[in-house]
Amino acid sequence: MAVNLRTEYPRPNMVRERWLCLNGKWKFDFDDRHHGLKEKWFDDGSQLRQEINVPYAYQTPASGINSQEYHEVVWYARDFEVPDAWQGDRILLHFGAVDYEAAVWVNGIIAGKHEGGYVPFCFDITDLLQEGTNQLVVRVVDEDRVNQPRGKQTATKKQWGCWYTPVTGIWQSVWLEPVAATRFTDLFLKPDIDEERLSIEYTLSRFESGLTVEVIATTGDGKLVAREETAVPSRASRWLDAPLNRGAINLSVPSPELWSPERPFLYDLVIRLKDGDKVLDELKTYFGMRKVHVQHGQVYLNNRPYYQRLILDQGYWVEGLYTPPSAEALRRDVELTKAMGFNGTRKHQKIEDPYFYYFCDKLGLLVWSEMPACYEYDVEGAERLRREWTEAVLRDRNHPSIIAWVPINEGWGVDQLKGRLMPEATAHLMALYYQTRSIDDTRLVISNDGWQHAKTDMLTIHEYTQEACELRRRYEVFKQNRHKTAFSHGLPILLPEFEYDGAPILVTEFGGVKVEEQQVEGWGYGTAAADYDEMVERIKSLVDVILEQDEVVGYCYTQLTDVQQEVNGLLDHNHNPKVDVELYKKAFRGK
Repeated sequence: MAVNLRTEYPRPNMVRERWLCLNGKWKFDFDDRHHGLKEKWFDDGSQLRQEINVPYAYQTPASGINSQEYHEVVWYARDFEVPDAWQGDRILLHFGAVDYEAAVWVNGIIAGKHEGGYVPFCFDITDLLQEGTNQLVVRVVDEDRVNQPRGKQTATKKQWGCWYTPVTGIWQSVWLEPVAATRFTDLFLKPDIDEERLSIEYTLSRFESGLTVEVIATTGDGKLVAREETAVPSRASRWLDAPLNRGAINLSVPSPELWSPERPFLYDLVIRLKDGDKVLDELKTYFGMRKVHVQHGQVYLNNRPYYQRLILDQGYWVEGLYTPPSAEALRRDVELTKAMGFNGTRKHQKIEDPYFYYFCDKLGLLVWSEMPACYEYDVEGAERLRREWTEAVLRDRNHPSIIAWVPINEGWGVDQLKGRLMPEATAHLMALYYQTRSIDDTRLVISNDGWQHAKTDMLTIHEYTQEACELRRRYEVFKQNRHKTAFSHGLPILLPEFEYDGAPILVTEFGGVKVEEQQVEGWGYGTAAADYDEMVERIKSLVDVILEQDEVVGYCYTQLTDVQQEVNGLLDHNHNPKVDVELYKKAFRGK
């Protein structure tokens, strides 16, 4: 099998020119007896007897191993050389995502550790390097515990229901990057269409006096929009007699072209850190001028009511599980989603490959970004989820396509909402809502997508009734009493202590129709449709009921693709449409 080892630049929305890909063949092995640390496998990885294709998890065909057996500890190793042209630079070692706990050694010396399976991390390895060949070793621990964020990865060592094969270890790109000692470490781009400006908040690795920051905004055809250069602030902290390492620039964007799914206009942006005429760091990125807010029971995009037609997308691939075969495969998913009539996607239980959000930005597709769940609540699990969710929001908060953050889905990880620990679980929902707001106040936050909402910017409902008349009946019950257990899951949409405050209402999971004609093993929701014609007609009838409700301002259909034993996708396991996309487009209508 030919394997694409993902050699494209791994961070498409924040580009530095120089980098070195470390994807490809690595040494690999399991450590079921936990002997690796004692026997010092981290010295050079010579004890590892297998090979793996990075960045594919060992459970995947694309990895070259393709074992679905449970292994809690795995090791990786490879050699690398730093280009001579990078002498004098600081060298960063980047990992796009490693599930779950990673420890990294360079030349037998620990470079650092990271916990969290869906977010990037990097270490400055400059002082660990030697001339010529260097050894890189990674140890990963991925336990089958239910108090770590694991999304749809089964913790029972077998696939069941809508829980799938686990993903262990490196599943996004590994790469090296040369940088200056003083450089940008974070950017937050905040468009304001009402004031016609872009706020650029930046953080530096350290303060250095006499530096300036230059920003240049242009249109895609190179027309200059704005250019500013300002000194890095030298003011001291109120509490500490030392200068700050952060600043902000307000860039005027007169008469801005607005970003939307119908016209995804993007501005190019270059930001430089300068010492006189010398450029210490340069990042190339882009931004979209768009605004999202709620008012009078509506979701507004760019100050106009906007009806959302979303598809639930779990981001699984036959050959790579979490890892797509190429960036172009992600582009094709976005293109198909739009072709089928959707203007947005709910990325479900996965923080996705950066190229997914990049293509949503470029091609015009709204995104709800959702944190993969823990499955039981305790203090340790709550802190793991909070910490990783924060890292995810910080990674992705510059994408104009993302309009909503979803830290919790269907009460997963807060099951005590049904039991005696309800106050603690409710407080966890509220804490995540305000924590998300505290690091990004430019988007909407859903407290608990599906049911049992606390404070939330949108009130969302999941209902898999397959009969249109039954969906209509259940919704009428909900309209009469917002706290009644009106839907088939038997749970209230609002928690008892929260009153409905007029938040926009959306049905964010429905459908999930399986088709007998497909003749594959697996399941869908309710009674299967006999053939594809019946599937399309059933979808139309369910959408009709949703469109009847004036107060409902959007929906999300389950789901984009078949995933392992769950065969209710609009696309099959290989991401190909089951029927002509024009038939889907006629079914998925909006207001």
